[in-house]
Amino acid sequence: MKKNLWQILFAASFLWASVVSVLYWQLRSNPRVIAITTDMSGADKDRPQNFQLSEMEKVTFMRQYLDRYFTYDSNNFWQSQTSLTFLMSQSLREKRIQEVQRLRDKIQSKSLNQRSLLLSLTNKGGNQYRALLSLQISEQQGKVNQLYVAVDLAIEDTERTLENPWGLLITKMEIPQTSPEAMLISGTLGIREKAPLVITFPCAIENVEAVPESVLETKITTLNVSEIQLTAAKKLEAPVAMTAYCKDREYHFNVSSTDKESDLFRAFTVDLAMARKKDPAGAGQKKKDIYDKTIENVLGIKIEN
Repeated sequence: MKKNLWQILFAASFLWASVVSVLYWQLRSNPRVIAITTDMSGADKDRPQNFQLSEMEKVTFMRQYLDRYFTYDSNNFWQSQTSLTFLMSQSLREKRIQEVQRLRDKIQSKSLNQRSLLLSLTNKGGNQYRALLSLQISEQQGKVNQLYVAVDLAIEDTERTLENPWGLLITKMEIPQTSPEAMLISGTLGIREKAPLVITFPCAIENVEAVPESVLETKITTLNVSEIQLTAAKKLEAPVAMTAYCKDREYHFNVSSTDKESDLFRAFTVDLAMARKKDPAGAGQKKKDIYDKTIENVLGIKIEN
């Protein structure tokens, strides 16, 4: 009886291992990512939620691409830059590999460390974008150089694969301007109808106020730093004055509708903050903060002040 049981278990294990091996080699020979998502083709593209998700994915893709492109050190330069080429079109990929090969020995012979911060990302129309970044470049003697870079990008849809799960490709990348001095960025942010605008802050946001209220949908993610996503359901009739409050500082900015260039991302840095004003003692009722408003919208209830 025991002998037969062992034979059955051995046969079952062998069969299971064979099936798994066949499936594995099928996947290796056809490395596609199957994404369970909403159909973004045809009429489905016109649905506001699908359009917003598609635009948000593009913003996230470009943020991660630019961070990987401009952030590296002497030890990981070759690996990080060659793996990034899977997100480029064929012509850009070949050009970048040649460039990395040319710079490889020079960069690896130094103690080089480059860090980037995306300051803004703007849609110039269609699939054309412009990004502004701040780079900090440190070398062996501890000397740190600051450089500001403007980057023009174009993207297009492609098939999702294991190497490129985004299904997006960079088809153009040019650097028309570099400067050791900070580049001017408008204090007013332009927002397109139904397209998300992401704003980051270097502190934990406690509250966000807008005048007038209820014209922008606001989502906030906060830990030690905060990220706010703004969406306009329809064209804004007038600019919206916004204030974001941290514990000891506050940020003031305006958001207005635009039909041409629109902002997709903006990073507010420490130097743009103002000292937070103290509320006069006993002045009126406490205003609802972003968390109260989120609970009201999600649960459909009204929170008393």
